[in-house]
Amino acid sequence: MFEIEIFTKKGFKNSHGERVLSDILGIGIKCVTKVEYSPLYVIDGDINSAEIKTIALELLSDKITENYVAKRHCECDSKSVIDSDVSVIKVWYKKGVTDTVSESVVKAVKDLGIAKEVKVKTGHKYYMNGKATQVVLDKIATKLLANTLVQEYKTI
Repeated sequence: MFEIEIFTKKGFKNSHGERVLSDILGIGIKCVTKVEYSPLYVIDGDINSAEIKTIALELLSDKITENYVAKRHCECDSKSVIDSDVSVIKVWYKKGVTDTVSESVVKAVKDLGIAKEVKVKTGHKYYMNGKATQVVLDKIATKLLANTLVQEYKTI
């Protein structure tokens, strides 16, 4: 199982992150000074690193404006790898909720010529610069980032 994270390259705007920051400021939270957004994909199946690279480069990212990082997926996120002034919120669909983007990715993987059966889960990752407390992060997640009826979030 691999997790692929798509990053905006330096020199290009992270428009989604900028909109989220504007929304955060709009609900009166001033401790967050910058937001970077990354789409996430978890690909599960009998798939190898070369195939993951093809999926990331040819399907999930824009070669001009984006980079990707692919790693073995782990449910054990740790804050130790992130700067203490950066908090992270990950948002995923809950089990059993239809994820139409993931369905499209599964079909597109086959179109790339990868005939293996894969399962795909899509998510969103937000990097928040500033000194935000857990209460503030929960407020941002529940008011702006996650529809808690169909999505779950995790702060790191």
